[in-house]
Amino acid sequence: MESEEQKDIENAQVIIDHFGYWPSFEDSEVISIKLERTLDKSSASVHLRLYSFEMSDEVLNDDYLISKHCFIDFEFAEVANTEFDGFNHQNSVVALEFGKQDENSFCHIVSAHGVDGYLEAKQIRVIGLEKIIGNNPVKE
Repeated sequence: MESEEQKDIENAQVIIDHFGYWPSFEDSEVISIKLERTLDKSSASVHLRLYSFEMSDEVLNDDYLISKHCFIDFEFAEVANTEFDGFNHQNSVVALEFGKQDENSFCHIVSAHGVDGYLEAKQIRVIGLEKIIGNNPVKE
């Protein structure tokens, strides 16, 4: 089932296939933010890498059990606006909020600790998801 949050995100099905639903990304961590522009100044893009997982209600040794570890790579093409503050060694998020702003799509990175941000672009797409088995990323 398609939610409003991800309906305008190209290739969002990759995330749904991995988790079985569209997650809120709570407790995920922003690993990197890469800003690029073309030499001719015709466009700019941002690549965002996120470490994400699924947290269960089960507890072992005072820690919640987590599964479905992965890296998710997003691309924001033809960027119209960016704002970032507080990037540091952890960058955990409360949520990633996606939506539409006029003709653009946006993503609000709601900070729990570290980076808080806002990106607005013509196109948001998932360009990759790597499952993590043990400590090893595995591309499919």
